[in-house]
Amino acid sequence: MECYACSNEASRQCKRCSRLYCEVHGGDLCAECLDPSSALPSFNLYRGSLLALLIGTAIAIWLLVRPPGAGDGLGVVLTDLTPTVIVTPFVDTATPPPDETPAGTPDDEEETLTPDAAETEEPEPTDTPGLRTYEVQSGDTLLGIAERFAPPGITPFDYAADIAEANDLGDVNTAIINPDDVLILP
Repeated sequence: MECYACSNEASRQCKRCSRLYCEVHGGDLCAECLDPSSALPSFNLYRGSLLALLIGTAIAIWLLVRPPGAGDGLGVVLTDLTPTVIVTPFVDTATPPPDETPAGTPDDEEETLTPDAAETEEPEPTDTPGLRTYEVQSGDTLLGIAERFAPPGITPFDYAADIAEANDLGDVNTAIINPDDVLILP
């Protein structure tokens, strides 16, 4: 048998393409299989890969750009749904209308009894009328309390400074409050 490239006697067979060749035209593989251009994939493979990449990119852009409600209409459509109205039952209070006399009140003819002055308890004096108190809960911060209770027109940071000053806590940024502390809210 002859070498595929010349008229010499073939001494080997290529493991890749099964061609017969002589020692001059190759080593383990024939000269054509050792050529760098034969190691490259064909041009059609490059073209197909590029086409697949372009199609994938176009689909990805379409999925990102399309409006959320622009579906294909194959989604689940619920029909014949009636809205459910939640009604809270009205509980009639025990207070009668003003034109009726309640059963337990005395008429004008009967004598109305008043308790002695000694029996009435006087209300205990309360704190200063403009001040409120707040018991610190776990996770509360001075600024969080100020955001919750700040009066209109005062920023939460300014109100937090007022709370810190009213409770002798020092600077707002370094004030330490603990759960179960009672703070005066100015």
